[in-house]
Amino acid sequence: MKFHKYFYSISIFCLLFWMPVLCAGQSPKKQIVDKPNIIFVLVDDLRWDAMGFMGRYPFLKTPHIDQLRKEGVHFKNAYCTNSLCAPSRATFLTGMFPQTHGVNTNQEGRELNPDKTLSFGQILQGEGYETAFIGKWHMAESNEPRKGWDYWCSFPGQGQYFGNDLNINGKNIRNEGYITDELNKYTLDFIDKNADNPFCVYLSHKAVHEPFTPADRDKNLFTNDLVPEPESWLDNMENKPTWQRTVLNADQRRRLREKDLAKIIPQKSRKPAPWPAKTGIGKQKDYLRSLSSVDDGLGEIYELLKKKGILDNTIIVFAGDNGFFQGEHGLGDKRLAYNESMRIPLIMRYPKLANSNLTISEMILNADIAPTFLEMAGVSIPAQMQGKSLVPLLHGKNENWRKSFLFTYWTDLIYSIPRITAIRTEKYLYSTTPDINDIDELYDVVNDPAELYNLAKKPEFSKIESQLKKELEQLKKETDYKVEVQRPDAEFIGNLKTGKLLSIDFGNTNLSFQVENNILFQGVVLNKDQRSVSGYFQDSAISVIKNRPDLDPSKGTFVIECLVKPSSPDGVIASSGSQKDGWAIFLENGVPGFVVAHDKHLQFIDGQSNIINKWSHLVAVIENYNNVIKFFADGKLIGERKMLLPIQSIKSSTGDIYLGQDAGDMIDPNGVSVHTFRGLIQSVSFYREKMQDARFIELSK
Repeated sequence: MKFHKYFYSISIFCLLFWMPVLCAGQSPKKQIVDKPNIIFVLVDDLRWDAMGFMGRYPFLKTPHIDQLRKEGVHFKNAYCTNSLCAPSRATFLTGMFPQTHGVNTNQEGRELNPDKTLSFGQILQGEGYETAFIGKWHMAESNEPRKGWDYWCSFPGQGQYFGNDLNINGKNIRNEGYITDELNKYTLDFIDKNADNPFCVYLSHKAVHEPFTPADRDKNLFTNDLVPEPESWLDNMENKPTWQRTVLNADQRRRLREKDLAKIIPQKSRKPAPWPAKTGIGKQKDYLRSLSSVDDGLGEIYELLKKKGILDNTIIVFAGDNGFFQGEHGLGDKRLAYNESMRIPLIMRYPKLANSNLTISEMILNADIAPTFLEMAGVSIPAQMQGKSLVPLLHGKNENWRKSFLFTYWTDLIYSIPRITAIRTEKYLYSTTPDINDIDELYDVVNDPAELYNLAKKPEFSKIESQLKKELEQLKKETDYKVEVQRPDAEFIGNLKTGKLLSIDFGNTNLSFQVENNILFQGVVLNKDQRSVSGYFQDSAISVIKNRPDLDPSKGTFVIECLVKPSSPDGVIASSGSQKDGWAIFLENGVPGFVVAHDKHLQFIDGQSNIINKWSHLVAVIENYNNVIKFFADGKLIGERKMLLPIQSIKSSTGDIYLGQDAGDMIDPNGVSVHTFRGLIQSVSFYREKMQDARFIELSK
């Protein structure tokens, strides 16, 4: 007996001694009792009306989504504040508008700052919830775990329908399965293991994003069904802004050059073809088929919650991140300030608070979800959250609820779509494009839900238009709208060298310099003129700088400076990479230019003056962090352009740097890449250095 007492005492001592050690490094969790569980299911690009109970597609069956609606509440007028994946997801997470949380585009690889813009996952985790993020994160293109989630399962970027590299709690695992089903399995496993304690799980599907790929079991659904024609399919777009009738061909979409775009004549009107009722547009049936597995998974989650006895103590929210055009106005994709783009599906089931089969008509935003979860969990809502909790509406209290909201779009990848600011009220939609000289759009969405008749500039609506303009400016002020939104995440350079990286002066280039820097000169003849000794390039002469880590153009501000005197009108002066990832300084018709390539998208800055037989100092700049390219010539800024591509789009694997011709993989095979440079190159220098434009101008003199 004494032994047992002694052992018991020692055990207690050890437990008390080791407990702080065991808990070290873990986020402290509060002890919580009787808190609701939270399950947030987000579907990618799901239209507000692409659910069986909506009746938009008579053949579409979504029994589990329909059951959720029947037993819960349908927010029939729910919207996103920006109709793109990353901005909308960041808004769902933070309850903040894109201009505030900083993730205002898809393609720049922007990432939330978890220390300044807390997600509902971070807050609930700190309040004792077991939290899980499963699926598409999309920001920063990385699948690495983020703060706020005890369990993490994600893939890089958009992910694939089959075959993904999943990061599960920091460990990369290859998963070859159909991603909708696989994500649902991970979700079920998390719920099963955490059913005894309050949990929050965010299931973020890739479906139904393109390429619309249904599960094998669903690929033959709706074969004999006809897709209803949208009313606005016949919209000829005559009364719409000119930019909406400016049609770019595939080459123009890939090779963005101002001088080429200026030659494009907008169509006078759109002439729609007959509606393809058997298929819809853009593999529309596959889009809807892809939803079937999402619905299956929702049913499995529902059954597990019932089995565990926690269904009615679990808040289930089903939503889409943004809308999607399916032929309206002849459009596909999203982005624009029309109903089909900005409107989203939103259903909630929580019988302790939300009556069954309830419909709420007030305007709801994706920014409202985070504060709603916090209030339902009994947690204080941070002042920085700009959304509003939906709890008062569930109690039938709609006093002081919003009567309008701000919709925004910043130019992103599709170069022909300009920056948009719009206001949506219960009766009107007013949309503007502040950066271009074009007409605005005004629609009476009550009497013209298809948004066919633009009322802007009509005398009888001038007073309403004036009022909406004023209210739009007020909403921009209230939400801290910015034309240029600062990145929220920190710039990462790592241990890469900064400052001047390498300088080749042909007048001082000796054999030891070549060997030390791994530089090859082939056919280059030294030439001395009145200026200095230079490298004379002709007859396919080249100089190759072998790829090396410090010349990685994908991080920081990468600068290429060269002093040249061309003798022929066309040719590549310096280049690296390919159409997949690359850059080039070139001559075309005697005029210098700079091009950046990514995934066969080329963005050009063209010079203005002919430099044949003249010495010219050229500086090309890639500001990776800001996604900006600049080009300077002889002390002048020639042009500046947003890359509209993912951060670090010029990959570190770009390869060797070539002087005198294209790097070999043809950055622009239909244009500048086919010409070799003829003339003199005195020097070429490379920098990784943040500089003011004045410094770049100084370099280029």
